Amino acid sequence: MDASEVADAIGVQLVGKLAHGAGAGAHEVRVDGRRAVLKFDDGNVLDFAFAAEVVVALHARGYPAPATIATGRIGAIQYDVSELVPGEPIGQPAAAHVAPLVALIDVQRDVGLTGRRPWVEDVVTSLTEGRHGYCELETLRRANPGLLNRLQRIADERASVEPATTDVVHFDFSPFNVLGDVDRITGVVDWQGATSGDAAFDLVTMAYYTHEIALRDSLLDAARARTDPRALPLYAAHMVLRQVDWSLRHDDATTVRWFTDLGAALLDVLEAESGSV
Repeated sequence: MDASEVADAIGVQLVGKLAHGAGAGAHEVRVDGRRAVLKFDDGNVLDFAFAAEVVVALHARGYPAPATIATGRIGAIQYDVSELVPGEPIGQPAAAHVAPLVALIDVQRDVGLTGRRPWVEDVVTSLTEGRHGYCELETLRRANPGLLNRLQRIADERASVEPATTDVVHFDFSPFNVLGDVDRITGVVDWQGATSGDAAFDLVTMAYYTHEIALRDSLLDAARARTDPRALPLYAAHMVLRQVDWSLRHDDATTVRWFTDLGAALLDVLEAESGSV
């Protein structure tokens, strides 16, 4: 089913596709005249029902996540209709964003929901066994076996770390999913990949996509202060695999090189500073 068919099936008016969505992406719709966002997926990677549970828990803490209007299934297709949060993707974090971003992570701490699987096991096996649709090992094995070897070594070395496991983890806390208005954070969207684990993972994710070194390091400092620093290379390794694999399958060679180099620089810093396990 395409977006128009899903919209017709659930009784909302399709307006058009929103920018920055991967895969089926996000579409603006109207629900009883209100602006809203429709997301849908026919795979088994995302969990729309858990995302709705996460949003309810975070709303109770004052977190700027979009309220769920409706969620359900049409056959094998999961769908979610949520309120349209004001603002645009921040693109690149500015200095004024760092403190609000860290404050959001603190709100995600110790929510206590049950995630998809044990947290450290989930991250480690994404690197050692791979996943379907993301973190696909064979793609990187063919293109850059040396990088894959490095990522899997990190996974083996860090498998015994014991960070927090009861935080909400967005799992894709990138500048495209954080919305803002000038220097103000207005919302965090796309919770369908969320799980429970260590929210410092989200700070490492944002650091990976932050180009300015001083701001990247401020985010990493905040992550170190909130978890066992030995876990951070593991989190970075997952993100490098996930992004480079995706770029190898969807982007041009320049983009692949960009994310490979960003990832290598991030891993160099974290491995040098975290020490051995």
